[in-house]
Amino acid sequence: MKIIRDLRKKHNIKNPVVALGNFDGIHKGHQELIKTTVNIAKKIDGTAMLLTFYPHPLKVISKIQEPFIIQTFKEKMKIVSAMGIDIVACARFTKDFASMNPESFVKDIIYSGLGVKGVCVGHDYTFGEKGRGTIKTLREYSARFNFNLTVIPPFKIDGLVVSSSSIRGFLRNGLIKKANMFLGRGYSISGIIKEGDQRGRKLGFPTANIYPKNEIILRNGVYAAFVYIDGRRYKSAVNVGCNPTFKGTNKHIEAFLIDFNQDIYGKKIEIKFVDFIRDERKFRKMDDLIKQIAQDIKQINSIL
Repeated sequence: MKIIRDLRKKHNIKNPVVALGNFDGIHKGHQELIKTTVNIAKKIDGTAMLLTFYPHPLKVISKIQEPFIIQTFKEKMKIVSAMGIDIVACARFTKDFASMNPESFVKDIIYSGLGVKGVCVGHDYTFGEKGRGTIKTLREYSARFNFNLTVIPPFKIDGLVVSSSSIRGFLRNGLIKKANMFLGRGYSISGIIKEGDQRGRKLGFPTANIYPKNEIILRNGVYAAFVYIDGRRYKSAVNVGCNPTFKGTNKHIEAFLIDFNQDIYGKKIEIKFVDFIRDERKFRKMDDLIKQIAQDIKQINSIL
């Protein structure tokens, strides 16, 4: 899969069909949009494309500082490549880009730059300065610039529209099962294992300290998860939080791999979260903490 970043110059792409959006999470709704894009491209012997933005527009427009991105750009690219996307056009989202009027976006980027034959968008897609471009205006531009427009209806699960914002809400509230259902796969975080303060080992539960590339938007607490190292899967109890028992302040992730005892410092790890077990708590006695961890592991072992 090819990635292009200069969207203001003309690209010679064969019959491009482009899906537009931020695609954070590549959830079930995004997947329908991407599948449709790939299928249309195949029918016209064309190129399936995705046009997205970096950083996320809300980081620039709303100046959001708190963690809220569901997945890294690299993870997103891996998923869309496996789904059949040939080219990803990634626009650098700046204040100048945000101020582009809807017509300029379609004329200069979509029509002149990419030369699209088809465009696919979700039902609530907006574009251009202050989101003034709507499905209605995009339909008008499609007629003027001679490209086909396909609008994907809302994808619902249990009567709820699947969206990135709803998934963020699930993750912040520990509703992992719901998040996974909307994502269509297990929510995951990847990172590198580094040596910590060995506190877990002293308690009898050695943990792997994870330094993730993902933004940590999960609720603080203990989770049942599968950990993947070197292509192998291990059952794990994962703690997300600040270790209040030990007066910690920085939010981080550590995993206890059940029935595992190997040196894995420096290894790349992927954690796929399965269920939320309990909130993070401060314990007054170490014995109480040890008993609780043992109970957590027993429960997690049963779940997994």
